[in-house]
Amino acid sequence: MFSNWCWHEPFQLLIDAGEGLQLALGQRIWAPEVVALTHGHSDHVLGLPGLVASRRFAKGAQEKPLTVVFPDGNGGVLAVRELLARMWSAADFPVTWVPVRAGGEFRLGKNRVLQAFPTSHGGSEPTLGYAVLEERRRLKPEYSGRPEHEIRDLVRQGGRDVLMEAYRHVRFAHTGDAMPIDPALVSGADVLVHDATFLDAGERKWDIHATTAEAIEVGKAAGVACLVLHHLSIRYERSTALPALRAQVASSGFAGECWLLDEGRLISLS
Repeated sequence: MFSNWCWHEPFQLLIDAGEGLQLALGQRIWAPEVVALTHGHSDHVLGLPGLVASRRFAKGAQEKPLTVVFPDGNGGVLAVRELLARMWSAADFPVTWVPVRAGGEFRLGKNRVLQAFPTSHGGSEPTLGYAVLEERRRLKPEYSGRPEHEIRDLVRQGGRDVLMEAYRHVRFAHTGDAMPIDPALVSGADVLVHDATFLDAGERKWDIHATTAEAIEVGKAAGVACLVLHHLSIRYERSTALPALRAQVASSGFAGECWLLDEGRLISLS
C-alpha cells in the first residue's frame, strides 16, 4: 500500500497525508500548521483522520489550529472531511478547511503565501500542486548597474520605494502525483519535489505520472536549485535504478542538486 506525504519542517507544512502519517511524525504531530492536499486518492488522504484524532485526543497542544487546503470540489477529499465530521460529531476540532483552485492562495505568514497550480493526474477530479512563494523586494532593472553615489542621491530625493519593486520567489514547490508540469510555474525555485514514477516512458500505460527524465527536464528548464524526484515505482530494483537515475542526471545537463525521495530517505543523484 502506497502512503504519500512530505513534511517541510521550516514552513510547518505537510503536503498530502498518507496512511500512517501520525505514527511517522510521533511527537511532531503538533508541529504542522497547514496540510495541503494535492488530490483525493486514498494513498494521499487516509492519514488525515489519524493525524486529526491524535492531535485532538493525545496529550499536547490540543487547541492548536490546523488548516487543510485542498482542491475545490475533489470528491475524495470531501469524503474524508465528511468522515471526520461523522466520527467525532460531538468534538470541537480546531480544523479549518480551505478549498482552492489553480492560482488560488493561502497566506502562510507575513511574507509567504501558498499558491496552488494546475496539475494533470488523469480523471475528472481536480488536482493541484503547491508552491511556497516568498514576497521580496529588489532594485528595479532600470537602476541596476548605476554607481552607488547615484543610487544614494535618488534615495535622498524620492525614498527607497521609488527604486524598489516587489517580486515573489519560489522557496519550495511540490507537484503531487502528476505528469510533467509547466516549468514557468516554478521558475528559479529553491526546491522542487516532482513526480518521477517511470524510468522509461514506454512503461507508462496512462498519462498520469511523469518519468524521471521528464521531471529532470522540468527542473532544468525552470532553473531550480534543488530537484527532488519522488514516487519512483516499486517495480524497479533500487540497486539497478539508482545507477540509471544518476546516469540520466549526469547526461541531462541539469546544474542543480538532485535527490531521490524514497521510503523516507533522501538519496543523492548528483
